[in-house]
Amino acid sequence: MAFALSNHAVVRTQQRGVPHHLINALMCYADFEAPVGGGCTGLRMTRDRLAGPDLAEDLGAARERLRGLSIVWSERTGEVVTVLRPRRGSAGRRYRRGA
Repeated sequence: MAFALSNHAVVRTQQRGVPHHLINALMCYADFEAPVGGGCTGLRMTRDRLAGPDLAEDLGAARERLRGLSIVWSERTGEVVTVLRPRRGSAGRRYRRGA
């Protein structure tokens, strides 16, 4: 799947050491979406999805690196806005809440 990264996302992927194949995996296999405001959606994979046998074949060891990783996607601009690992507690709740 082709995707564009905002300038902010480019900086964050470099700072956080997130390779593009992990972002691609989230774009393809994410099973949880949460609106985060500004017309953006947070995408991530749940524990159950990461434990699935289909992902074991497709992603292999990369599954562990996806645990806790989220991306913020803008449907309006068609690009990944940022890449993050949400904090625990109220600071990260925006990216973990159900839709």
